[in-house]
Amino acid sequence: MKRIVVCDSGLGGLNIAGHFFAPRTVSSEVCELIYFNAYPEPGRGFNTLPDDRAREAQFRKVLEGISRFAPDLCLVACNTLSIVWERLKTYWRPAFPVAGIIDAAVDAMAGVMDVEPDSSLLVLGTKSTAASGLYPERLTRRGIDAGRIGSLGCPGLATLLESDPGSPEVVTRIAGHAREARALFPVLPAKLQLGLCCTHFGFAASVWRREFEREFGIPVGIIDPNDRFGGEFRTEKFSYHARIGLFAGARENISRHFAVSAPAIAAALREAEPEENLFELI
Repeated sequence: MKRIVVCDSGLGGLNIAGHFFAPRTVSSEVCELIYFNAYPEPGRGFNTLPDDRAREAQFRKVLEGISRFAPDLCLVACNTLSIVWERLKTYWRPAFPVAGIIDAAVDAMAGVMDVEPDSSLLVLGTKSTAASGLYPERLTRRGIDAGRIGSLGCPGLATLLESDPGSPEVVTRIAGHAREARALFPVLPAKLQLGLCCTHFGFAASVWRREFEREFGIPVGIIDPNDRFGGEFRTEKFSYHARIGLFAGARENISRHFAVSAPAIAAALREAEPEENLFELI
């Protein structure tokens, strides 16, 4: 049985881990699934680190921590960490294979834009994901006109979503981002596609669509790379590991989110305790 690690800085990657509990298809391979929360310490996530080199150094420590599980594959669910991995792998790699979400995200967004020539795309992510410019660059390389692509960073939203995806504060923040985004499109397209390039953002997919349709007054589609990443696997064993405790509200709210679709995830979150020696800090 293969051992697969899904790694994210926070709980957003559980949206990908949840697919491993879908009904098995003929091609599905049974695996052991380990969720590795790479958030370093309370109040000090990867986006608060001073520069790219610091993020690379900390992610190397994370991968060294993952090595104790001897995985057959590590899936880096986090968009921020996948961008960090793109740089880190040019000079260091662990003993196990690592795959980031970037290719799956670009494929998903380019595929929709190819078949909807009247649509524009807004790439939504963390501050560092938006600042990297990676997704617009990769999409234009795939032949998508740069004039059809916008990008917007949403600082702090992932943490809010992790605590309570249905909170009024989340709705207020997303509505504010819709107003910000409207200024990026002086000429409205026939349809706007939202590329959710942060795994946490899928927790509030319906809110993104509603608030952006209200602000833009046009049809809005959702492109969620979470749905395209992970491969054909089916898990029969699941465990959750984190260096820090769960954010306030997360144990109850995220457990409830997975109670029906992936009860093993819900159970693991209800019982989760911090493992301070899971990986080293820089």
